[in-house]
Amino acid sequence: MPIVFVFEDPHLYTPIDSKPKGVTDWRRLRRVQNVVTNGRASVVVDAWSEEWSELRYVLLEGTADVLEGGAERDHALTLLEAKYPQYARMPLGDAPVIRVTVERRREWSGAEAAP
Repeated sequence: MPIVFVFEDPHLYTPIDSKPKGVTDWRRLRRVQNVVTNGRASVVVDAWSEEWSELRYVLLEGTADVLEGGAERDHALTLLEAKYPQYARMPLGDAPVIRVTVERRREWSGAEAAP
């Protein structure tokens, strides 16, 4: 599932915003339940291209939790609003944020696989 995110080493932040999700209580979202249940998360950031040698991704893995308030959550929302101008029309307000503290990073590029 695609997400919006910001990365500020060593943390990746992704909001639980008010876009329609089919679930009225954000606490019941599968990704939130996964974080609460096991405290870990993996995020793949990829760049797609029809030219296979230009394909690439980075896999980030680490501990995860949900920030419902506080200075760090507010800081994450500020970073997200700066990165995504769409949030000017749909402000994040008091949205919770999933924080992934990255412990492991793996990268791959199609250029590495090219003959």
